Amino acid sequence: MLDELCERLEELSGKLDKMGAFVNFAGPMTHMFRRDDQYQYKTVPAGENRTVFYLRNPNPTKLVGLITEVANDWYPHTYLEWRIDYNPKIVEYMIGNINNPKEFERGIPFKEEVEWIAYNNDTEEHAFGVLCDGFFISREVYERIIKGHGIH
Repeated sequence: MLDELCERLEELSGKLDKMGAFVNFAGPMTHMFRRDDQYQYKTVPAGENRTVFYLRNPNPTKLVGLITEVANDWYPHTYLEWRIDYNPKIVEYMIGNINNPKEFERGIPFKEEVEWIAYNNDTEEHAFGVLCDGFFISREVYERIIKGHGIH
């Protein structure tokens, strides 16, 4: 019976995804990042910067995002600023290849938003891509897990 229910939920999820709905079924109490949001890219002219990737938590009071895979393009004379909940980290290297992203088994949590900004200090324009995959989980469940493992 449970298997039938899971199959039906996955089927409905596929239909919702085709209609551009926000969530995919991936098990109890999780919502995968939308396919359209997982990989984003932008061409950045020489000497300029642009937001390449942006993902906002659709319901920060009830959900926590967990990033499970990351990949980015990088070029000499460029860097990216990876902001998780407005806290920036400078990235001057390729974390993972777009076709082979780095996995974060425990997930990198965020409550508000994730943003990647590319700074192109080169003399040529570059197309920067960022893959950031993961899922949203109930904030209540997340906090119970964190508290239960003594993580602050």
